[in-house]
Amino acid sequence: MPMHLAIDRRGRILSRGKTLEKVVGNAARLDEVFACTDQIGQSIGFDRAFARLGSGERVFLQMKRHQGISLRGQGVALSCDLIVLNLGFGIALSLAVREFGLTDSDFPPSDLAIEFLFLHEANRAALSELSRVNARLERARENAQILSITDPLTGLLNRRGFEAEFARAFEQREDNPFALVHLDLDHFKEVNDRLGHAAGDRVLTEVAAVLSSEVRTSDKVCRVGGDEFLLLIFSHRARADILRVCRRIIERIEAMRFHPSSARVSASIGVAVSDLLSQARPDLLFDMADSALYHAKSNGKGKALLWGGPTKAVGA
Repeated sequence: MPMHLAIDRRGRILSRGKTLEKVVGNAARLDEVFACTDQIGQSIGFDRAFARLGSGERVFLQMKRHQGISLRGQGVALSCDLIVLNLGFGIALSLAVREFGLTDSDFPPSDLAIEFLFLHEANRAALSELSRVNARLERARENAQILSITDPLTGLLNRRGFEAEFARAFEQREDNPFALVHLDLDHFKEVNDRLGHAAGDRVLTEVAAVLSSEVRTSDKVCRVGGDEFLLLIFSHRARADILRVCRRIIERIEAMRFHPSSARVSASIGVAVSDLLSQARPDLLFDMADSALYHAKSNGKGKALLWGGPTKAVGA
């Protein structure tokens, strides 16, 4: 009985099994190592517990220095003053094995403790692997979600991603007003025709870099497709701020050079400000920005115009 304890009425440990010796060490008394408890973990005094310990009922002993480890078993009274307990670790087995360095030789051949431990470790390994698989799946899902709203060439938002951001911004426009910017490159077709699509892709990626660097991280930039871009620029002074930002963007795009003989690329920009709308018609804001862009294109290109009414756009 490597897991036995023999104790007398005074609580003295008279004998201990070889396995429990690793647990209790040289303790002379039961209360130096254990607290007697009932089935729900409530502590009970030794005097009250002694009669129960030898009655054949279940015994519960909570280790004082290892709160996660409790022993359970049965006791047999050899006399009115002597009880022998045969104990086990129960669900605390794996913790006890690690804590006290127990091995298969510490348990009797008929004890299935080590087999249960192997099952426990196998289950833990399976759960750990399942957790890793779930984490990989979650990362894959997040990556797929990001890819679904990202333009693969420029890394900007695509139309789907922009529409979600625009819907959110439109709902909050009273507290956080914004400008909707529609940008179209001028002379881009000449770059594609004269230098090829690889050069055109380079133009698009560099324009994307310019747009991203000219706005704040809270603003949103999207490549709609081809050489068209949309921006959401948040500002409580949108009319005063936005044209200044747009002029900087046009200047930087015009300063780009891709080939000594290539045509210069510029940009035309149409702007609509969210507070122009009193009704909840987000599509009208796109129409306003498109109209301002059309006027910028029609009036010499390389300009930024702010929508100012049904038939005119104003700006510079």
